[in-house]
Amino acid sequence: MFKINYIKSIYISIQLLWFSVLLCFGFQSKAQSLEELKTIAAEHNLELKAQYKNFEAQFETITQAKAWQDPNLSFGYFISPIETRVGPQVARFSLTQRLPWFGTYKAKGDMASYRAEAEFKKFQDQKLKLFLDVAEKYYDLSALRRIAELEAKQLQILEDLKSIVESNYENNKVNMVDVLRVELQIDKQLNVMQVLKQQDQVLVIQLNQLMNRSLKTPILILNPQQILEQNKFIETEAIHKNHPRLEAIRNLQESNHAEKDLAKKQALPQFGLGLDYAIIQNRNVTTANAGQDAIMPMLSVTLPIFGKKNKSRKKAAALQGESLQFKLEHEELQLESEIQVAKYKQNELLSLLGLYNKQLERLADILQLSEAALANAKMNIEEVLQLHEERLLYEKQRAKSLAEIQKNNETLNYLTLNIKQ
Repeated sequence: MFKINYIKSIYISIQLLWFSVLLCFGFQSKAQSLEELKTIAAEHNLELKAQYKNFEAQFETITQAKAWQDPNLSFGYFISPIETRVGPQVARFSLTQRLPWFGTYKAKGDMASYRAEAEFKKFQDQKLKLFLDVAEKYYDLSALRRIAELEAKQLQILEDLKSIVESNYENNKVNMVDVLRVELQIDKQLNVMQVLKQQDQVLVIQLNQLMNRSLKTPILILNPQQILEQNKFIETEAIHKNHPRLEAIRNLQESNHAEKDLAKKQALPQFGLGLDYAIIQNRNVTTANAGQDAIMPMLSVTLPIFGKKNKSRKKAAALQGESLQFKLEHEELQLESEIQVAKYKQNELLSLLGLYNKQLERLADILQLSEAALANAKMNIEEVLQLHEERLLYEKQRAKSLAEIQKNNETLNYLTLNIKQ
């Protein structure tokens, strides 16, 4: 019996030492704040980089849209020269340049510009969502480490209770079953702490994955309890009018306006300017202009007499505009709905937090009396263990509620655009 207890005591000491080393390491090393982790994620997240490259690619289309069509140069050689009055024509060069109706290139450029701006707004929204993901994982990790502290404290309490029960057993005040019951609870506690270590590693991996760095890079949190209890509740009534999710659609609407203008201009005539140069050979011709090459300027105009395709372009642009308006209204309602849900959740979490605080205050008084009764063998150890288990449960639920409150605040920050972009 002594040997078993001695081994258990060593194992418990190792577990407590592990938590102590973790805390000391966190104090001695530079802890990383949430804002620092967000900055790292913004700089290195692969999905965010991909979205930014999409914006850069779309931005390059502006130059393409505004660029003139390439001129057309053609050359023809007469295998059998065509005889003219001034000599045989042996070859011919032709250079033409097509010119659309005035303002067509500007409309195309505006379309591409607004689409590029919409892509940039999508990038901004994705960055804000990335910040939200990082914050949620950060607060989950803070809550887990706070719970780990509570579990370590609970283990120490069980050790103290075991000493009291063993003392009562030696004085024939309790039975051996009470000692075994405390040891059983200690074994359970050790297993819980082991599981928490594994969960901690999983959250660290998930957080590092968002920052695109080594998955085993330590995440140091200086004071989990202080982080969870920081007061930064926000009050909001409506969405931000310039939220990227709305601005992206508005930019697409501006692009659609340019597309409608383009559809009108494409229904107008297009011009073509050209120059023909014919090479005339001087051979057996006695006229004054013998052998003189011919130059012929040209002007061409397209005749938009088939109007079905032009009407179809205008109708498609109008339908797309209606679709974008519906999307904008839907997105506004969606954001408003998400804000209301987050506000209801905030009130519910604050109510739960108040309940847990009251319960813990009452349990503190009850536990103080129960431990004094246990020391005098006037109370059963099972009842004391149950009270401590209840206290631990409320403290853990309180830590989780605090984490959920902070995560909900981050959600409200995202929805109302109150966070750093």
